[in-house]
This record gives sequence, C-alpha cells and structure tokens, in this order.
Amino acid sequence: MSNPAPFMVFGEIGFENCRPEPLGNFLRANPAPAAPEIIINSPGGGAVDGAAMLAEIERHGNAVCRVIGMAASAASLLMLGGREVVMHRDAMVMIHEPASMVFGTSKDFRTAADNLDKFTAIYAAAYARLSGNSEQSIRRWMKDETWLSSEEALALNFCDRVEGGQDPVAYAQFDYGRFRHAPAHLMRIAQQNGWATGSSNVSEKGKIHA
Repeated sequence: MSNPAPFMVFGEIGFENCRPEPLGNFLRANPAPAAPEIIINSPGGGAVDGAAMLAEIERHGNAVCRVIGMAASAASLLMLGGREVVMHRDAMVMIHEPASMVFGTSKDFRTAADNLDKFTAIYAAAYARLSGNSEQSIRRWMKDETWLSSEEALALNFCDRVEGGQDPVAYAQFDYGRFRHAPAHLMRIAQQNGWATGSSNVSEKGKIHA
C-alpha cells in the first residue's frame, strides 16, 4: 500500500489545518498498515488541541512524525504520538508549562491557576509516558522552558532518529520573543524577518496555550 502525501502541521496549533479535526480526518482516511507522515514545523498553540491531536495520532498507531523546523510547546506533545519520530538535524524541540491570560476576579484567577496546574500535570505525564523520562525530570524541564537540539532530543528519547539534508530548514514564522528563553538565533531570525511584535506570550484571554 502506498502512503499518502504528508499532513502538514505548519503554524500555530488550533488554527487552520493545525487542528484535531483535519488531522483526524486525514488519519482515518489512511488507516494502518499505511504509515502516513505528519510533518511538523510549529511554535505550539492551544494546549487542548495539542492533546487532542496527540490522541488522534496515537489512535492511528502507525503514523510517522517528522520535525523539520521545530516542535515547540503543544507541537512537541503531539509529535511524540508517532510510531517513529524523526527530526531534521537543525530542528528543535521545546517544552514548557502551559500559560493563559486571565482578566477577572480573584476567583477567576484561582480557577485559572487550578486549570493550568491540571494541564501541566497532563502534559508532564504524557511526556514522561512517551519519552520514558521521569515525570520529575519532565516537570523540571517544563518549568525551566527547555529547548533541545535534535541531538539532545535524541539523547533524551524525544525522537527516534535524526536525519540531515544539505540545506538548513526554515523555522516557523513566529515572534519567538513571546517565549521566556528562546535561543538567540531564533530571536535573531524573528527580528530579521519582521516577526517580532513585542506581544506577550499569550494572546487569547482564558485560552490555555502550550
């Protein structure tokens, strides 16, 4: 059986094609033993959508996730659902604690904090289950906002294989200043391409981002 054209997760999770519904439709249209490819170059986005996309990939059971630029935040969760996870030599992975913007009463803030704690726990447990690292280590890396090169991701079992082409990959268009500890080269790329907007690290009130 020939494999279909890859499904592209390019851009922020929760928008356009980067949502659970189109991904689920694609995977159901190409059931195992087909091994459809999911190509990822995403800075992350909605935490709920990222978890749902992971569930769709795991349900299929035979998809290959290929990271060609970055899999940051929510995108780093869904990539781990692949039967095989392949990273380009120049690609990066980032994990951090989910975040949200809140406006309201003290009760609203306490509720938001409780929800963020729950999503942090959900993501940490999933990262630990899928990578084999301890949940304690995962929580520490999430708290620190940890960026991994392809070789570091391979050493920590966030991917199965690193591949390399002749040309460097193009990173996802994003204002990397919205992260706390984005690598300097990503900050330069954002500045050089006019992606830096000076906005905060969350953009939608009440929505949990990862």
